[in-house]
Amino acid sequence: MQLSSSHPAAAVLAAVLAEQGVRHAVVSPGSRNAPLVLALHEQPEIDVRVSIDERAAAHHALGIALATWTPVPVVCTSGTAALNHGPALAEAFHARIPLLSITADRPVEVIGRGHGQSLTQAGLHALHTLHHDVLDESVMDREELTKRTRHALYKAMFGGPGQASGPVHLNVPFDEPLYELASAPVIPCDFLEQKPEMLSTPHNTEEKLFDAISRGKALVLAGPRPATAHRVAEARRQVHLPCLAERGSCVSGPLVVYGGERLLEGGKWPSSVQPEAIITLGLPPMSKAIRTALADLPHWHVGADMDGEGAGWDIWGTLQGDMPQSVLQMSTPAGAAQNWKNVRDHLDQTHQKQKPTWSDLGAWKVMTETWSGWERETRPRSIHVANSASARYAQWVDLDAAMAPHAVFHANRGVAGIDGCTSTAIGWESVQPTKQGHWLVTGDVAFHYDANALLTDPVYTNLNVIVINNGGGGIFRWLPGTQHPHLFKRHFETPPSRTVKAQAQAMEATYFLASCAKDLRLSLNQAADTDGPTVIDVQTPAERSAEVLTQYLNAFRKT
Repeated sequence: MQLSSSHPAAAVLAAVLAEQGVRHAVVSPGSRNAPLVLALHEQPEIDVRVSIDERAAAHHALGIALATWTPVPVVCTSGTAALNHGPALAEAFHARIPLLSITADRPVEVIGRGHGQSLTQAGLHALHTLHHDVLDESVMDREELTKRTRHALYKAMFGGPGQASGPVHLNVPFDEPLYELASAPVIPCDFLEQKPEMLSTPHNTEEKLFDAISRGKALVLAGPRPATAHRVAEARRQVHLPCLAERGSCVSGPLVVYGGERLLEGGKWPSSVQPEAIITLGLPPMSKAIRTALADLPHWHVGADMDGEGAGWDIWGTLQGDMPQSVLQMSTPAGAAQNWKNVRDHLDQTHQKQKPTWSDLGAWKVMTETWSGWERETRPRSIHVANSASARYAQWVDLDAAMAPHAVFHANRGVAGIDGCTSTAIGWESVQPTKQGHWLVTGDVAFHYDANALLTDPVYTNLNVIVINNGGGGIFRWLPGTQHPHLFKRHFETPPSRTVKAQAQAMEATYFLASCAKDLRLSLNQAADTDGPTVIDVQTPAERSAEVLTQYLNAFRKT
């Protein structure tokens, strides 16, 4: 006889999760969530992981959801624990990743009366979820609980704009006792919600767009597409139009250009490739300079006819509507195509001519060159990068040549915060079949900020972590804060007080130190051959890194 929690809400929830194909859950310790923990533990189809820190736990679940494209539940106890799911829910909302926050709660009648670990949890995450509900077993029978849980999972997969995926929050109040078991329930099966048909795109003639395409004046802006991470090969899109792409966009084509902000002269496009219409694909672009340069142009989005991706963000307030993905394969006039090929060749040739000294950029160049020299199947199979500097450097180096076939590139670019960068990578790695080939490139601040990522059971042991250790938030040297030298180091750059080596030892990882190009090449090769987690501490000079970056970007603007 299969057992479950004696609380109907917990038992039904676990049964519906298993019924709907959920196979992984992440829980954090607590008491009020005991019914949920017991119900999940007793559900044989679901693998339950434990993560002590709720913020890290939610990002672990985010990484698993990214890898499996199922609504992965993250479960916590009541009170302030529920608040800690917020960063991952916001990321999932903006990146359109299915994530299920399940927060245990005190009974409704005691909320607002000063009881311990109680706050108003119903609707707590309403602004950053596609759907939220309260599963209150004191007023709902088994059929109602089943119906609402199924609906929540449906919303997580198809409830966003254009049937996009996204996060859902379920708040579940429990009265004591909390730890009793009972027979697992038999859930009714007469109101299953079916996956909807893909949206049909009207075959309307958008004259302004098609006119721009016919003259080579339409530009595809391809941002990250998290919905492709679990199926890279079949989700890759061929783009024949001029295209500015970001890593993770999963596009290919003769006119695809990465790091397009390097083309701008005084914030403007070269006249030969000045667009008149924009087609977006995936998430909005990371580069503020690109967003500014494209302001006020009419904008269409491709994605509503692509599984899980949905409608576009109205980035500039000029969104005209959706277009089918077939528009990406429309042809470009020969003259316009040649202009874009010239632009691409200029970027490639200028990049190859740069020989940066030891710096953040120099380290990235060494990494990609080293990986490119490995046998194709031994190159990174997934590269996760932290915000903010790492995600930007990744646009300028040749990662396509450095990664294994059908490899995954991912950064938490939905909101672009440094929350959970390590935790997300660990969640991803934990459900992948390969034992090697998973890499995280992060900064020292992001690495220390997510220090609780490894407080898990089981501990996952195959992630290779590269920490670009430039003594603080290197991204801030790109910004105007340096004009306040008496405040800059302490309040903006903020060097961590703990060493990377100490954190590596705490996570029981093999530690490598790289303070020059030769050391980094050696460390990368050794890390690839090392069992268990590794941490490469790449120590670069902060001020010199900023100077090298400026010289690098200026090189593209010289005639």
